Amino acid sequence: MSDYLCIAVTFLDPRFHGRGDAGEPEWPPSPLRLFQAIIASNADDVGNDGGLDRALTWLERQEPPVILAPSHVEAVPYCLSVPNNAMDIVGRAWSRGNYFGGGDANPATHRTMKSIRPVRMINGDTVRYLWRVAESQSVDADLIHPLIRATRRIVALGWGIDLVVAQADHVSTAELQTLPGEWWLPTAPTTAVVLRTPIAGTLVALQDRYESFLRRIGDEGFAPVQPLTGFKVTGYRRPTDPISRPYAVFELRRDDGSFCIYQQRKLIHIAGMLRHLAKDAMLASPPPGGDGDWVERYVVGHQHKNAPEHRQFSYLPLPSIGHPHADQAVRRVMIAVPVGDDALLQHLAARLEGRRLEPERGDEFGEQGRPALIRVYRDNIAQHYTAAANRWASVTPVILPGHDDRKPAKTRKLIETALAQSGIEQPCEFEWSPFSRFRKSLSADKYDRQGRPTGYLRPDHLLTQTAVHLMLRFEDDLQVPGPIALGAGRHCGFGLLAGLKD
Repeated sequence: MSDYLCIAVTFLDPRFHGRGDAGEPEWPPSPLRLFQAIIASNADDVGNDGGLDRALTWLERQEPPVILAPSHVEAVPYCLSVPNNAMDIVGRAWSRGNYFGGGDANPATHRTMKSIRPVRMINGDTVRYLWRVAESQSVDADLIHPLIRATRRIVALGWGIDLVVAQADHVSTAELQTLPGEWWLPTAPTTAVVLRTPIAGTLVALQDRYESFLRRIGDEGFAPVQPLTGFKVTGYRRPTDPISRPYAVFELRRDDGSFCIYQQRKLIHIAGMLRHLAKDAMLASPPPGGDGDWVERYVVGHQHKNAPEHRQFSYLPLPSIGHPHADQAVRRVMIAVPVGDDALLQHLAARLEGRRLEPERGDEFGEQGRPALIRVYRDNIAQHYTAAANRWASVTPVILPGHDDRKPAKTRKLIETALAQSGIEQPCEFEWSPFSRFRKSLSADKYDRQGRPTGYLRPDHLLTQTAVHLMLRFEDDLQVPGPIALGAGRHCGFGLLAGLKD
């Protein structure tokens, strides 16, 4: 028997202006945002080792909450003219005797245009955060009642114009079924929606950051306030959302912090180095139940002929795309696993963080040296490969499971086989070509008209198979999340697709 602690936040205007990482609209509002709002609206009661401190410490140790929110759309963006925080320039002009309001002395000239892109709620204006409270936890009134009182003092969630009325209470499992809105369930941080959530120590981290803010100007000058790090990122998805493959993204960074740049034609070298590094890491520290045979099958990808199902890691170098002048060089890599193997992915990712790629010859990276793997959770380039889209196009060629003998009917059959092998079950239309929709991707052909090698370097066992560039469009305007990799080379960087925007 269990019930839920429910914090319900009702917006006076059904619009939300808060933004997540990279300035993207955030929906639903993150649990960390709610946690900070409780602290901000109860500043006098926080930090006194009282009931509210104990209640917040208990709350931050709970599992991420389920969120029940209205459906939403991104509203039409608009711009506002806002002050540019440049009164120091105005002050210097006044100190020089310029009191007539011309040039730098006029505060009105120091303004900038700010883009506003709110989220508009549909069929509702209340967001509910639900923490499951089991009887075995024996949570008493000394914890719940301070939270209920503190929640009533919240006045805004998001920007200052996002005014709200909030309240907290117990909700039974039966009552949950009567509440309106869309369910957002916490899952692995590899979904399209990633929100910040509190962890044990978030309250202390927020207090320390506030104290640092108060002391930012001292006898030794200005000391920048460090960003908050006492939180974790949690993926959220609705039950009706298509399930995406779990993935982890790493940047290739040099010692000076700059990106390592590797030419896209040789991306299989990066995939091979990453696979070799993963093999060494898993042999040294295998997951529970993992042995040498598991490493050869799942990590390296050597398939047993009689195995009914083959599951393995995919090592996907990510060409840089998304801008007309993007050079499509490789600066990032992604590791993807089959659905349900999140724990294996996290086990590997934790052991690859900070490791350096090891080239076979030793000089593949030249003077820049071997890059280190730096894990990132929100990346503008990786978003092109992972965000849900209706239309997808190949960045690297799809190597078909066979040779088409230049017969279109056989090409279509091989493409359908490649889709099935990659687990693409949603109905879709497709078309193929030797060339990609991304202008700087290389051709799918192995040789140019003069018979010279062209395109991407391929592993020896894939040299005889047909390759094409592919575009998919899913029926009924279905938005399918990535990553999507198709064909015989889908585990080493070939057949990697990116979403197309209108």
